[in-house]
Amino acid sequence: MQTKILFISDHLSDFSEFLKQEPEFGQSLEMMSHPEANRRHVYQNYYDLFIIDLKEPWLAIPPWVYEQAQHHYFFQVLFISDEPISQELDQLLSVRIFKVISRSAAQDHLKKILAEISSFADQHRFTTVKHSSPVTQGMNALIGAHSSIKGINKFIDIVSRTRSAPCLIRGELGSGKHLCAELIHQKNGLTPESLYTKSCENITTNEMLGDLFGVEGDNEVYGPRRKGLLETYSNGTLILKDIEKLPLEVQNKLLLYLENHVFMVPGSKRIVESQTRVIGMTSHNLEWFVRHQNFNSGLFYRLNAFEIILPPLRERRDDIEQLANYFLQYYNNQLGKEIRSISPVTLQMMREYNWPGNITELKNIMERAVIISSSNQILPEDLPDNLQNDLSMRQSSEYIGNCTLKELERIHIHHVLLRTKGNKSKAAEVLDISRTTLREKMRIYSIEV
Repeated sequence: MQTKILFISDHLSDFSEFLKQEPEFGQSLEMMSHPEANRRHVYQNYYDLFIIDLKEPWLAIPPWVYEQAQHHYFFQVLFISDEPISQELDQLLSVRIFKVISRSAAQDHLKKILAEISSFADQHRFTTVKHSSPVTQGMNALIGAHSSIKGINKFIDIVSRTRSAPCLIRGELGSGKHLCAELIHQKNGLTPESLYTKSCENITTNEMLGDLFGVEGDNEVYGPRRKGLLETYSNGTLILKDIEKLPLEVQNKLLLYLENHVFMVPGSKRIVESQTRVIGMTSHNLEWFVRHQNFNSGLFYRLNAFEIILPPLRERRDDIEQLANYFLQYYNNQLGKEIRSISPVTLQMMREYNWPGNITELKNIMERAVIISSSNQILPEDLPDNLQNDLSMRQSSEYIGNCTLKELERIHIHHVLLRTKGNKSKAAEVLDISRTTLREKMRIYSIEV
């Protein structure tokens, strides 16, 4: 029986010696550089082995991999990578991953490894030892190497081990509060269907009481008959968005539920027991609402027992490059594009921008950049004008009048390079210096283009 092999790589020339060789008897080899563009072809064909070259690690798993994982027929995957694969990828493909080998090992011993894989394929047997490199965290954790993010990921693991302990997640708009709540739910082994998000904004007390605790029969006060969210999502998770706006009477009843995990349905004497985890989310200082807006202090302290405070993106600038590359891969996969990188000048602009909209703003800007980019690299002109204008104004107000002449020269050269999109000839013309002088000053001041 013939073993069908699909070799996926954007750098097939790196394996030219292997590809020159005739396939072993009983093997057929097909090569592909961009499977997302050939997604339907991949899904409709049956392959015994996928060789996937990860010269650049997947930060976002391509949709075709998720589709392939749904197949029930026997297939195996060999990853070629010098970096660890993500835990999300490891969990998705599980025993189908035959091995993860380095690029040097692949270039020297790929033919021998294929023979080993074929013996398992003939028996339709998965290997029990599959990793020569460790597994790292993917999107089953918050992305980032900042100490606060590492601490939050550990805390999420701790909180998720409890079935129904309430939690409070705080952070500015767009900082990742909802993703944090989803991770707590997901790591508890619960399905997406048992997670529900309810906004506390622009809703009356009686409407919210009916929505959370249900209504027994049509009721003039609480509205039509319905099962409450705490009963519907028992053993699941209920996220209360903008919890500072939860009506006071509802706060009081919610606190009683959190203490005993039982409640009485409004308008009746029916008692309901529920193990729904409640996660409150807010972008505000909730202590201020306790002191000045009559927010129930008991509810605050009950939620606050497990509190997660997400830092704004401007306080963890070193994570911007990793996040931007994640969104680049994600939108490449979604839009079928092959943009390989983000230029150094663009990354520097991203690091210096203040990100008032945090990760959500970064995600939206990367989506826009991938859509409008006409090259294989994200360039400064792919970023919105407001980002460039804000950056220029902020830098001017922060530094001018508060720095040495050398620092002022460095700032001015950097601004001109940004405005000319990194074009050294145009920048030299604006600065009224030669290209040679510009290059020397860029070297002295460590200005990257």
